[in-house]
Amino acid sequence: MRGGWTRMRPHSLTFLLLGVGIAENGATRDDLKRGVRNVDNPEGDLDASCWETPESLDEDEHAKQPAHIQAAERYAAHYGRPPLRTHTDVLDLLMAAGIIYEVPIEAGVPRLYPKVPAPAPAEVFPLDEEEAAIQRQLRIDSAYEGDSYRIIELFEPDGQRPKEVVTSLDRLARLLQGNVHDARETVRLLTEAGDFTTSLDLTDLPSHKVFRIRCDWDRFDEERIGIHGMTEDGRLSVTLPNKLS
Repeated sequence: MRGGWTRMRPHSLTFLLLGVGIAENGATRDDLKRGVRNVDNPEGDLDASCWETPESLDEDEHAKQPAHIQAAERYAAHYGRPPLRTHTDVLDLLMAAGIIYEVPIEAGVPRLYPKVPAPAPAEVFPLDEEEAAIQRQLRIDSAYEGDSYRIIELFEPDGQRPKEVVTSLDRLARLLQGNVHDARETVRLLTEAGDFTTSLDLTDLPSHKVFRIRCDWDRFDEERIGIHGMTEDGRLSVTLPNKLS
């Protein structure tokens, strides 16, 4: 999935896209239920509300939700769709925008497939100036997303899970097969989610200076999607964040 979709709201927009994208032979609507399950919707009902309840949001997200709902209404209206109320509404909007498409199967259940390559949000939705600026920054961040996973691998998320790794920008540059600027930007991106922190400010840190990268594993499991390679039947093995599983 191209960078930018993880910042779009409602959250189910991202997880429905992900569910379609990781399915080897297309996804049925039943397949997509797993991505929208949570404590308020344990069965993954696609006709349940696509918006989080106020009780499940922190103060910052609660303050932003009205603006998110207004923006989603703008996206839907652009395609002549009603305001987004349910996960089914979100799915219908994704199809109207041509981001995913449904293939009727003569002797089976219709399956959903993603458009390849996936469009960026700005290519299909009418973004305002602030949203467009965020998407531009996300495009820059996406250049370092793959490198951030290589740093995460140092922490062995499926293994020993050390709480910290001692390194330097020079060492990370060699690991990433890039330069010190690449290493600095990759760590900046990694720490934005809050589960990874550094013992020193890297802004003007000499490249040889040793510092520590620390991981809060509780927050890591709460916030991040875990990708664990392919299963025996050829599907991508994914672990959803705890707050969405």
